[in-house]
Amino acid sequence: AASSLQSPTRIIRDEISYLRAGAGCFCGFHASMLMAYLLSTHKVGKTMNPYQLLRNALNFFACFVLVKSPCLSFSFFLIQPSLPEFHAAFSVVFVDPSGHLNLLADMTAFTYKRIQHEASLSLTFWDDPTVDGFQALLMTPKSMLRTYDNVFKLVNLVKLQTSCKKLLLLNELMDHSGNYVLTALPFVLSLLQRGLGERIHLLVHSLPQDPEWPVDSAPPKHKDQPPLNIGLLLNLEHALSVLERGPPADNPKAAEFRQLWGSRSQLRRFQDGAITEAVLWSSNSISQRRFIVLKIITHLLELHADIPNSCIMFVGGQLDVVIGCGIQNHTTGEEESLEVVQSYDDLSKKLWQLKDLPLSITSVQGAHQALRYTQVSHLLGYIQLCDIFLTLTLTFGLLPKNSMTNFLLKKLLFKVSDDGLVCSAPTYSRPGSRTFPDPTPSLSPTSLPVDLLLEDIREEAADLLVASLFLHAAPFTPPSSPQVGFLRFLHVLSTFDWKNNPLIVNLNGKLTAVEQTDIKNDFVASRESLPTMFIVTPSEKKVSVWTKEAPSVQMLQRAVMLAAESLRVLETQLDSGEKQDMRVAFRPPLEAYDVLIHLDSKQVPLLAKAVDPPVNTFRRGTHGGQPFTSGGALPVIDYDPVRLYMSELREAFGDLALFFYDLYGGTVIAVLWKPAAFEPKPFKTSLMNARRVEVNDDVATTVPNVEAILQDFRIIGEGLVKRLELRTEKWVV
Repeated sequence: AASSLQSPTRIIRDEISYLRAGAGCFCGFHASMLMAYLLSTHKVGKTMNPYQLLRNALNFFACFVLVKSPCLSFSFFLIQPSLPEFHAAFSVVFVDPSGHLNLLADMTAFTYKRIQHEASLSLTFWDDPTVDGFQALLMTPKSMLRTYDNVFKLVNLVKLQTSCKKLLLLNELMDHSGNYVLTALPFVLSLLQRGLGERIHLLVHSLPQDPEWPVDSAPPKHKDQPPLNIGLLLNLEHALSVLERGPPADNPKAAEFRQLWGSRSQLRRFQDGAITEAVLWSSNSISQRRFIVLKIITHLLELHADIPNSCIMFVGGQLDVVIGCGIQNHTTGEEESLEVVQSYDDLSKKLWQLKDLPLSITSVQGAHQALRYTQVSHLLGYIQLCDIFLTLTLTFGLLPKNSMTNFLLKKLLFKVSDDGLVCSAPTYSRPGSRTFPDPTPSLSPTSLPVDLLLEDIREEAADLLVASLFLHAAPFTPPSSPQVGFLRFLHVLSTFDWKNNPLIVNLNGKLTAVEQTDIKNDFVASRESLPTMFIVTPSEKKVSVWTKEAPSVQMLQRAVMLAAESLRVLETQLDSGEKQDMRVAFRPPLEAYDVLIHLDSKQVPLLAKAVDPPVNTFRRGTHGGQPFTSGGALPVIDYDPVRLYMSELREAFGDLALFFYDLYGGTVIAVLWKPAAFEPKPFKTSLMNARRVEVNDDVATTVPNVEAILQDFRIIGEGLVKRLELRTEKWVV
């Protein structure tokens, strides 16, 4: 029995490795005692294999409550403390065979609820035939930053000494031998749980670590402990609510509500006529509403525990500002998406009302990023086009000629323009975009691309990769904040086995387990002929539509490397407990390129979306610098000279070099020469484009004419190109 129990004991220990050390931990010893208890109570048997033992242990964790009542005990002694006595002294109770020792005496109720949550989640994934349970549960690390939607740090822990006095915890302080961190922690967490209520599904915390020191020196002081991390799983139904509605004024619980919220609680009359206590949090945008949880935490801790704001660090705040907001007007992608959706709805209604066309419109479908909630952000001064799909049914037969089609389209566009709808929601998208069902508030900022590789990894492919985070979240729950979504995006991009597995995005759950198995088998059988990055959806089982042309093996390898490094940098900075420049992970490294084409920033229309935008930006594509209004002068639409310049460069020199550019406000085009293009080739008059002749031993060959190419870079980009920076360490002009 001992040998059969050893494996599941180790697996249980590894599954909750983040709880193996520190005060209130669940270590290998506890896992062994748990298996011994299950064996003694016949909940597991000697004939079970390790998998069955593990499932039973996880099921026990998920279903059995050790908080308050009942408790675990396999004591054989008749005289022992009673159950109420144990629960009066401890939050979690697991009694050893002597009947006198609580093995989990230091564990908080929040830690045990965390273990319960992980056990329940593990069982769900084990039972899902489409999830690789071994990889997801035993091989994927779960750092707090990547697991929880919001993470806070309590720093300067010496302030908890004051909290003990404010909370009247002097008796408990003596029980913990003066350790005010361990004393105050459960009460602080209970306070936050009361205040956050329905806004969260789960509240967890890191474990205070047991210090070590040489025997010939003084022990470290409690104030020198590292910061405590507090993680929250948000309930999006309530997490961003600006109103905390309390009981009616004449209800006995009103006094308790006022005591909890202090001066923030006020009597308010609601539309249903009720007069109740309520707390209102000011917020003008979704991005600001994400900080309501922070406001609640800081308010409650300062009011009830004398913990000042300076001791609370919202880890996600720095990164959310970078990935969740537009840089120029500080509005989020979701808000812009909602505006575009509203304008799209208005446009659809106008189209349905058209009566004087020889056809009927059977459906109107949007194809822009904003309509699938994945737009990075929107600039008020930049007018873009929005693609829509119309399904038309003719009322008088088939269209005989293209001219008739053109007439209809011109008539349709004319009717739309008459009402000013062409520019009512000015945005742009490539045809073929899809709309994801049930968008969430964290989807848009999660989709922000990095580096110069967006044109190699198409927007649709990036959107599908992001969708997989929500549809196939194992071993996590679906992300509910920009930060955790973006970190997981980087992790998936950098760790997914693109060579040996297809990425299956099961939209609307249309693919069965059998179909997914068939897809994987077909992928293995045809791997050599398939794209490097292979993404499957229910409508595209055999062909990866959005990645069949790009990225190449080299570009995918670079994307994987950059994602891994960006993830490392971001998590290191976020975990440092200090304010950092998060934009460093979004600045593309330029050291590896051969030529840098610096652009005139005044000619870059999306400059305000740049990682490091200038203080003053220009409004391009508008008439007289004024925003377009219906009935006014028609603005310049889709003005993007950089995009046109890139197209010309690739068309003229695509066989000689690779060109990279940050589509979102970049001011540098990076050029990388193709090594094969610089090998001498036999002279042919038909292959002299951008090449010059060299004669050696009466043999004429051609090589790239770099000087002429660089001059062409300047000529083609006249008025746009500011200067060229040559990196001649790796090549010779």
